[in-house]
Amino acid sequence: MKKYRLQKGYTQEEFAEKINKTVNYVSLLENAHMGITVYTLIEIATALEIAPAKLLEPCEKVSGRIKNYKKVTH
Repeated sequence: MKKYRLQKGYTQEEFAEKINKTVNYVSLLENAHMGITVYTLIEIATALEIAPAKLLEPCEKVSGRIKNYKKVTH
């Protein structure tokens, strides 16, 4: 999730607002400290404009911060 969020240029705060969750919730998900419902998985995938299956693929740990910000419109 973090990889795709960063590719879209969202901060955790912006993304949390976009999916109507708290920043803490987003952080817990990104660090695999919380489970997720199928409904929320679909909401996240929709917000990131990716197929839900992409969020289920194995991935490497993503570190770093957004280097180039872009304006996100809702």
